[in-house]
Amino acid sequence: MDNDVDNCRNLIGLPASFPIFVQNFYGTSIMARPVTVTKERILSTALDLVRSGGPSAITARNLCTTLGCGANAIFSSFGSIQGVRDAVREEARKLYRKRVGDGFALNPPFKGFGVAFIWFAMDEPRLFSMIMESRTQPASYKDYIDSHVGFKAESLSAIAGTFGLHGKDAETLYYQLILVAMGLASTCTCGKSPLTILQASEILGKNVRAFLMVIRAGNDEREGFVPNTGGGPDGEVDSYVMMHALVGQNHLLQELRARPRYILDEEWTELERTLRNSCDLTPESLRETHPDLTKGDIRTYILSHLQFSVSEQAVLLGISPASVTKARQRLKAKLI
Repeated sequence: MDNDVDNCRNLIGLPASFPIFVQNFYGTSIMARPVTVTKERILSTALDLVRSGGPSAITARNLCTTLGCGANAIFSSFGSIQGVRDAVREEARKLYRKRVGDGFALNPPFKGFGVAFIWFAMDEPRLFSMIMESRTQPASYKDYIDSHVGFKAESLSAIAGTFGLHGKDAETLYYQLILVAMGLASTCTCGKSPLTILQASEILGKNVRAFLMVIRAGNDEREGFVPNTGGGPDGEVDSYVMMHALVGQNHLLQELRARPRYILDEEWTELERTLRNSCDLTPESLRETHPDLTKGDIRTYILSHLQFSVSEQAVLLGISPASVTKARQRLKAKLI
């Protein structure tokens, strides 16, 4: 009976689950039992499709062909193809959390987490890419890391236990290592990287030690390793880069940079807003931590942070270069 049904299906090119009515020996019409396709089997098949062809491989045609079933079996379990994709993404995240979370069992735990993160990207490049894909624009790279990489609480606990860092210092180490690990992982997912997991582990270890030295060393000690010269007017590379990025987005800064002139009172509000949106240390936070700062001190801070030179600040503030130098020295003494 079953062989006759299979032969009939093959003859007319129907999938194995398609119901066929045949006649038994007595001439009674009966329906052949369709192949059972469980939700778990559909999900497992969809995961394998992503592994071989990426998320775009999840289509009704590919699933039906691979499973040998009709589309109804898929839609009755997941509602739609998007439902299948959402379920696959969640299943991939479960696998990611298990594999990467096991890294904290290594020693040291935080480095083990980073190694496990890269190892998962090596073993499951397409699942990793799907997990790390952002459907919305994150507010900052930290928000992206918190929502897609995860394990922040476990990482901060491991950092405290191994390195004795807490608070802002612990978070600095966490985010810095994740950025390094993400760069290495992205290299691995392209499929052409000769990087091995042992090499990745060595790179992570060197970066952890380097970040720890920077975090624990004082400014004078850091200057001995990396002299703070050659970046911008004040030798601060990060501020120099930030200033040029802001100039390209702000018409007032473009004008002041091209043709320095005295800044009107109402224009300071725009400069404060620009600085507020670009760095952690804002005029508001300065006023809270240093209530003795004057309006002139705040304005000197803003212009210095935006990498205007002493001569430029003299024009912008309407004072002499010597007065600007004294104002900067006075501000530095108050902030210490």
